[in-house]
Amino acid sequence: MDQGWALALRYAELVTESGHSVSDDDYEKLAAHWDDSELVEITMVIGLFSYFNRFNDALRVEITR
Repeated sequence: MDQGWALALRYAELVTESGHSVSDDDYEKLAAHWDDSELVEITMVIGLFSYFNRFNDALRVEITR
């Protein structure tokens, strides 16, 4: 796996735990592989999926296939 994608996945784990979990070092490593608009998009997608998961979990929405 490309290092940029590996860092993005690690970033997703940190943001999902808490936005405060992301250190300056984590952000600098990401910024070496992604530009500002890409980092905003990555963060937005992480936040949206976290929101959807929490919303559905709280309301006990059944998974459909």
